[in-house]
Amino acid sequence: MNVPNALTISRLAAIPVLMALLLLRFPGHDQVAAALFIVFSLTDTLDGQLARRRGMVSDLGRFLDPLADKLFVLAVLIVLVQEGLVAAWVVVVIFSRELIITILRSVAASQGRIIAAAPLGKTKTVTQMSAVTLLILQRPYPELTLIAGLAVAIAVAFTLWSGIDYLWRFRYLLGPFDTSRTRVASGGAPEVSLAAELADVLMPKGFTVA
Repeated sequence: MNVPNALTISRLAAIPVLMALLLLRFPGHDQVAAALFIVFSLTDTLDGQLARRRGMVSDLGRFLDPLADKLFVLAVLIVLVQEGLVAAWVVVVIFSRELIITILRSVAASQGRIIAAAPLGKTKTVTQMSAVTLLILQRPYPELTLIAGLAVAIAVAFTLWSGIDYLWRFRYLLGPFDTSRTRVASGGAPEVSLAAELADVLMPKGFTVA
């Protein structure tokens, strides 16, 4: 196992520790939990940078990195719901999006493809981790409650946006498509041309443009 993958797995190993810190009651437990959450969140950036700089990018890393992000955030959010620090619907929205994209990745894997994390997906992860950090800190610091609520709203917006983006770009994996109307994406995967689809809808049969 290389270093980037080890960093990714460290986020998974940190999950039970963070959950315990949030549930235990001792002076400064929330601050310790927030600090650890930030430290392990930074490994999300570090593992990718190391993999690219040292030529250690692997299919395992592409698969594990987004999976670790999902479990890392969702596990902590579930505890925060139990502690009354965030509404349950927020977790439902995030979980639903992650489940759908995980299914999409599984379909891609069954076809010999790997869907790596996209820039918008990474932005979604950053907003989620920022929101979780503020949610943890709002208990010892109530003045952060409003900011935490705003951060949650932004995180939910990016969660939905990135989910729709993934589904649109990789929708060809979910059904048959016309290969004569595809183009090659930056990752080498064909994507159905949006312009071609719109042309079918907007142009009457037999109408041509010179």
